[in-house]
Amino acid sequence: MSHRAERRPWLRTALGVTALVLFFAGVLVVIAALAFSVKVSGHSMEPTLGDGDRLLVNPFAGDDIHRFDIVETTLGDREIPLVKRVIGMPGDRVRADASGAAPVVRVRPAGSAREYVVDNPTWAGRVGAKTQPCCTPEGTTVQGTTKPGWVTVPEDSYWVVGDNWGGSDDSRTFGFARADHIEARVSFRLQPFGDFGSLEDDVRLVPATP
Repeated sequence: MSHRAERRPWLRTALGVTALVLFFAGVLVVIAALAFSVKVSGHSMEPTLGDGDRLLVNPFAGDDIHRFDIVETTLGDREIPLVKRVIGMPGDRVRADASGAAPVVRVRPAGSAREYVVDNPTWAGRVGAKTQPCCTPEGTTVQGTTKPGWVTVPEDSYWVVGDNWGGSDDSRTFGFARADHIEARVSFRLQPFGDFGSLEDDVRLVPATP
């Protein structure tokens, strides 16, 4: 019998063990993905995120939140987590004017006297029922004939808004998102598989015109 024939049983065993290891590794990856993921419910983040999208979350990023991050958080007395975009950072001054064809959100970053406008391409096409100006001292919309005013985001909080401006219940409804209520940061879509990959991030601050 040749040496090659003698080695074949060992080769089959090795291949079997390798296939078994890969199978269990795949199962662990699926379990981890489900454990560290959240499913979007509703339309408040359209068109960036759709109802039913499953997102991979980073639950260890609560202390490393940046402007325009998409986060999972609770707001006000609600215990159900929501997925929103961070607009105002701690110490920022923010204001929203929704009287025109599209909402205009102004930001004065903490420690700066310069004024910027948030350029979120999704907002212009998402003007719906929830278009009142902002803000009250709690970061919520103003009612009646009250004019929009500047508000300072508390040091332990964020001002968050949905990409579907006219159809989102966010800080304009429930007030600031407390830092200790930020559950996770979101940057990757798992499902639907056709949209698998990193989330687009084309939101930015542009200098306000005088």
